Amino acid sequence: MARRDALGRVMLYGACVPVLGFLLLPSLVIVPMALTKGQMLQFPPIWISVHAFTDYLGDPQWFASTVLSFQVAMLAVAIGCLTGSAAAVALHGRRFPGKGLVTGAIMAPIVVPLVVFALGGYLVFARLHMVGGWVAIGLLHGMLVTPYVFISVQTSLLAALNPLLVRSARSLGAGRLSVLRHVVWPAIRPGVLAGGVLGFAVSFDEVVVALFLQGPQTVTLPVRMFTAIQFELTPKVAASASLFLALSVLVLLVQGVAMRRRGAA
Repeated sequence: MARRDALGRVMLYGACVPVLGFLLLPSLVIVPMALTKGQMLQFPPIWISVHAFTDYLGDPQWFASTVLSFQVAMLAVAIGCLTGSAAAVALHGRRFPGKGLVTGAIMAPIVVPLVVFALGGYLVFARLHMVGGWVAIGLLHGMLVTPYVFISVQTSLLAALNPLLVRSARSLGAGRLSVLRHVVWPAIRPGVLAGGVLGFAVSFDEVVVALFLQGPQTVTLPVRMFTAIQFELTPKVAASASLFLALSVLVLLVQGVAMRRRGAA
């Protein structure tokens, strides 16, 4: 039996390690390229220097794009958490004709091709004279974030919210706001956090919508990277990509800590 278990572990590791290596290979290439001494993006790099990071942080355009991406992502997360959580709470435990269509409409930003979604947003915001502003990008990114928060909060509601608790609170005289604050919010808080973290990563990484709605002063970091790959190919691209990797690792750590605390609770 012990031999079988050992053989099973060896087979499992033998199957997983190559797959994980394949998935991590691009990340393992990007970081060394950001540490090159050369002035062009190349692999293998000419080791070792941090000038790409200093050039990246010292370039006003790249730094402005980074700050703009954080602004857009925070606005998108705020909108997505509000709308996604409200939709999940409103639909939880309710049955009515057309509920599937409502849920489908909420999930549409994930299903609809991103180019179509971006084009539709461009046509709408063009009529509102909002194209070229970061608020328009944040609003559309908020629509992209909403389904992720909706799914996460819906899962938290199914796992942690007993409908009897809501009925008991109302029967004891609690108002809607009190029920929302003391009964519903503790149940959905982990889902809001997880959905918000994932939504931040989605918004920060998004390039198609930002490309359609950009203006001279509203170029997000992914769009800046896309343009640089076409015309510059400097190590600053690898340095900014390393920032994305660091942000992804941070997102995973936050999710892991949140799940651990939830499990402990």
